Amino acid sequence: MENTAIRRAIELTEGVLEDTDNDEYKFKLRTAIQLLEIIEERHDVTSDVLADCNLDEQVQANLQELGYLE
Repeated sequence: MENTAIRRAIELTEGVLEDTDNDEYKFKLRTAIQLLEIIEERHDVTSDVLADCNLDEQVQANLQELGYLE
């Protein structure tokens, strides 16, 4: 997987999840991970759609700068 801010946040949250014994915190951390995975999936889909579009060069450069396109 690509090393993105979303992926890093998931990894950090998973690390904290492994370190806690509190069931309430585990539930909240698993929920946070699930939400981050949804965001990651939507970002990936959006990036794929944008990559398939015929975009103006300036728009494409702006999207690349923002991290939406590679």
